[in-house]
Amino acid sequence: MTLRIIDNKRIDLTDDEFKLYNDICKSYDKPPNIFGKDMFKDLFETDELGLIVFLKPPRTQMISMEVYMFMVSVMIHQHIGMACRNSEVLITEARQLFSNMQDSISEVQKLIEEGKEILSSIKASK
Repeated sequence: MTLRIIDNKRIDLTDDEFKLYNDICKSYDKPPNIFGKDMFKDLFETDELGLIVFLKPPRTQMISMEVYMFMVSVMIHQHIGMACRNSEVLITEARQLFSNMQDSISEVQKLIEEGKEILSSIKASK
C-alpha cells in the first residue's frame, strides 16, 4: 500500500497509477490559471486506508472523461485487489482447517483400529 495525496485526501495508488495521475495533470496544465490537478477536486471520497469509496459526478466544473475514467479504473483496481487479498487469506485459513481435519481423522482412524484389535483379542481370549 502506497498512500499518496490528491485533493487533500489520502489515496492508495501504485507507482504506475501515480505516474499516470501526474502525466494527466501535466497534460491539462495551462498556467497561470489552469492546473490539471484541479480537475480532481471534489471528485472522490476515500476511507482511512486510502480506498476510493465514492466517486462523485462533477458538479461545479467540466472535467475530462480521461480524468473520470482514470478514477473509475483506480477504484475498480483497489477493490478487486482488496477482494483478492481477502480471498487469499480465506483460502489459507481453509487449507489450514482442512489439514487439521485430516490430522484429526487420521487419529480417529488409528483409535478405531486399536479398538478393533482390542475387541479381537478379547474375543480370542474367550
